[in-house]
Amino acid sequence: MRILLVLGSSISSNGIRRILAKEPETEVVEDVTQTGSDVFAALAAVEPDVVLVDRDLPGGDGIAVVADVVRSTGRRAPWALLLADAYRRGDAARAARAGARGYLIKNQEAWTLGAALKAVAGGEAWLSPQAAGELLEEFRGGRPGRREQRGATPLTERERGVIRLIAYGCSNLEVARELGVSESTVKTHVSRILAKLDLRSRTQLAAFARDLGIA
Repeated sequence: MRILLVLGSSISSNGIRRILAKEPETEVVEDVTQTGSDVFAALAAVEPDVVLVDRDLPGGDGIAVVADVVRSTGRRAPWALLLADAYRRGDAARAARAGARGYLIKNQEAWTLGAALKAVAGGEAWLSPQAAGELLEEFRGGRPGRREQRGATPLTERERGVIRLIAYGCSNLEVARELGVSESTVKTHVSRILAKLDLRSRTQLAAFARDLGIA
């Protein structure tokens, strides 16, 4: 399996290379940190099976680069897999329309990268739980994040800040110190948020935050 890396920095490239060096029958044949002509020159020179593309690139949008890759002329266009620091609402549909076969989050286990690349190289798909959940919502005719809209009142910026800290594993006391409020105020915020979102626990709240892209 021949891999072309289109990543945002040499640090990312070095880390990916170290992970893939442990994968049998997998070879990084080239890596580029620029978009446009550099990507197309690399495609023609090394003929990769899979192109791993950063969601955010210094020279442009990774999803747009994926669209260019899958429309490339000549030999069969390689499969494309997006690699993101964090999931953004709307990315799943955009990436699917662009022709991506996968969407992977960087903070997932290292073994996931090799498995995702092999799946994509075989013509299958690999999606992070966030991307898969959003696509299912679209398929069912709903809107991503509709749970947030279920209540009569949308979340405030302060409430979203509380959710983000809870998703990072902070206790009520730690949230209070971070936001400069009392612990009882945080408890009140949490109770109101759970009621708004029809959730029952901090664990569900943390999962909701990750699915929605708040954390």
